[in-house]
Amino acid sequence: MADVDPDTQARRDTGAHPAAETGRFGPGPVLRLEITEHRDGLLDGAWWPYSHRVNIEIPRLIGGLAGLWDPVTRIGVDLETWGALPTRLVIDGRVVRIDGYPVADDTALVTRDDRALFSLLVVPPEAAPEAAVAAMARALDPANTAPAGTILTETGVRPGHRRR
Repeated sequence: MADVDPDTQARRDTGAHPAAETGRFGPGPVLRLEITEHRDGLLDGAWWPYSHRVNIEIPRLIGGLAGLWDPVTRIGVDLETWGALPTRLVIDGRVVRIDGYPVADDTALVTRDDRALFSLLVVPPEAAPEAAVAAMARALDPANTAPAGTILTETGVRPGHRRR
């Protein structure tokens, strides 16, 4: 979320998530996961980052996954969404490799222990809270067969297939 600096009239990023205004989410990452052995459905969870700042958002994601999908060793994200990426970040003393893919598929791929791969729907930070919540719920539906981009379009997060 951004507000306006009263002295310069410039917009500044406060780091607050758009969902914070609704009071539905706390200060941590907005992350919903399917923690089951069966792993039915096309996606394993959904992530609604606060911004497009990879150096801030990837560590927040890793922090949200702590204790659930430890240790995360690699994150793959869409270059079209995130832009320039570092090849690795050190998070809590552990190196996490960052892979960028030019596939525009609205997902993040999380690798744990170089074995298990999990796919998360990535809801754009600027999404309206109601649409984001609907998209996240649909991503977690075990019967879901729609890819991430379709979910975002059909829940109203993104009109058409317009990219950032």
